Amino acid sequence: MPVIAVANQKGGVGKTTTTANLAKALADLGRRVLAIDLDPQASLTIYFGADPRTLDAEGRTADALLLSDRPAEELPLPGNPALLPASIRLASSESDLLREWNGATLLARRLERLRARFDLVLIDCSPSLGLLTVNALAAASHVLVPVKTDYLSLMGVSLLFETIEKIRTRLNPALAVLGVLPTMHDARNSHDREALAELAALLCGHCRLFPAVRRSTAFDQASVAGVPGLGHPSLRRAIEGYRQLAEVLLAELVP
Repeated sequence: MPVIAVANQKGGVGKTTTTANLAKALADLGRRVLAIDLDPQASLTIYFGADPRTLDAEGRTADALLLSDRPAEELPLPGNPALLPASIRLASSESDLLREWNGATLLARRLERLRARFDLVLIDCSPSLGLLTVNALAAASHVLVPVKTDYLSLMGVSLLFETIEKIRTRLNPALAVLGVLPTMHDARNSHDREALAELAALLCGHCRLFPAVRRSTAFDQASVAGVPGLGHPSLRRAIEGYRQLAEVLLAELVP
C-alpha cells in the first residue's frame, strides 16, 4: 500500500489543496483512498466539510491514532476518499511523542492495521519539520513536495530535501521522492514563470518536476464549501493537473 506524504515546511504552498484533490482524483479512478490530516490547523478536515471540534470530542482524530489505544480501524470517517481528521489537540502531540521512546515511528506502526482497507494513503503534513512531519515521513513510502511558484517558496526546498535524506538514513531507508509539484501557478505572471524556471534548474538531474497546477480562486471556493475541488463545477480546467498526477501515480505505484 503506497503511503504518500505531501510535505513542505513552508505554509501556503498548496499541501492541503493537493492532498484533497489528489485523493479525490485517485478515488474517482476506482481506488480506495485514505486521506490523513496531520496538521493541527485541521485544514484538510475542514476542506472535507467535517468539524474538528466535534471529532476531537468523539476521540476520532489523528491524535487518537497516535496516542490512544483506540483501534485504528474505528477512526477514519467513511467515504472514498475516507478521512482521518485532525484537531488543534495535535499541537500538543509533539511533546507527548517526545516522551515515547519510539515516538518518531508511531504512525508507521499504527497504519499497519489499515493496510488491508485501502489502496493508497495520502498524508497532509503540517508546515514544519517537527515530529509530526517526521512521523509522516517515517511512515511514508513516497513524498510529494508541493511548491508555490514564487521565490520565497523556493528557498526552503533544499532544507526539506536534507530532512528527507536524514529520515532515509535514520528511520526509513525505503522513502522515495515522487517529485516536486508546482502549485498556484499563473503563467501570465512573469514572476511565476521565472520562479518555475528557477525551480526546474534547481531540480535538474536530481528530482522530477511535475507539470504545474494552475492558480484558481475556485480552489478557495471549494474549501469554503467543504468540497474537494474535483467536485466543484468551476474547477474543470484547474484540476486537470491533479487528474494527470493521479494517473501517473497509479501507473507507477499501484499494480
